[in-house]
Amino acid sequence: MDYLKIIILAVIQGLTEFLPVSSSGHLALAEYLLGIESPGVTLEVFLHFGTFLSVLVIFWKDIAKIIIAVFGNFWKVWKYPTVMKENEDFAMGVYIVLSMIPAGIIGLVFENQIDALFSNILLVGIALVITGIMLFFTQWAQNERRPLKGWRAILMGIAQAIAIIPGISRSGSTVSMGMFLGMPREKVAKFSFLMALPLIFGATILQAKDAFAAEGFVWSGIIIGTVTAFLFGYFAVKWLLRAIIKGRLYLFGFYCLALGFLAIIFG
Repeated sequence: MDYLKIIILAVIQGLTEFLPVSSSGHLALAEYLLGIESPGVTLEVFLHFGTFLSVLVIFWKDIAKIIIAVFGNFWKVWKYPTVMKENEDFAMGVYIVLSMIPAGIIGLVFENQIDALFSNILLVGIALVITGIMLFFTQWAQNERRPLKGWRAILMGIAQAIAIIPGISRSGSTVSMGMFLGMPREKVAKFSFLMALPLIFGATILQAKDAFAAEGFVWSGIIIGTVTAFLFGYFAVKWLLRAIIKGRLYLFGFYCLALGFLAIIFG
């Protein structure tokens, strides 16, 4: 694969991984409509790693606080309810773990079926239309002050699990769910990004063995792809944070609707 295709895929991955427009749907459409072949497991792993780093850089202070709080209170199992009330960072760590459960179960049980969905462009188009409708309705979600609780974290985790379907946006689903549940936009946005990190990191680790064993490991292409994905991922996260806080998430819905209908027509 030449450098131009690597950059195109890295830009798509970086922008769409966190913008509410479905990175999996965009990659599937790029392969089908533009004739851009799959990047292969090696490059795919590093593109995901690049976007992972972008969130890590933006939220490193929050992540550090959560890790310190979790390790500092991990063994106080009998005091978890009390510690969660007194320590917001520890509570956030617990909620992140709870949010991972639905996606983890669905990913393990339906792994082969999920892979097959990427070749069904009609389904990708329909999923993008669903994402667009969901985002469109967020303009009427009330920016209330309801706190993040365990059951709300699980519901956002279920939304994240459903987004395994290509065309259903992960960030769009989780943020919309949080907004519909009446949580503050800023807290919803932050939790949506933080809850994605363990899954992205876990998927990267699981694929890393195959990636390093693959033939054609070219460092120049890997570095270009990773850096490009990181830069565009950083830009996308900052952009989305502002859009969510200002209540403009619904604007992405028009894009998803248009792209979804195009995919249905030409698929």
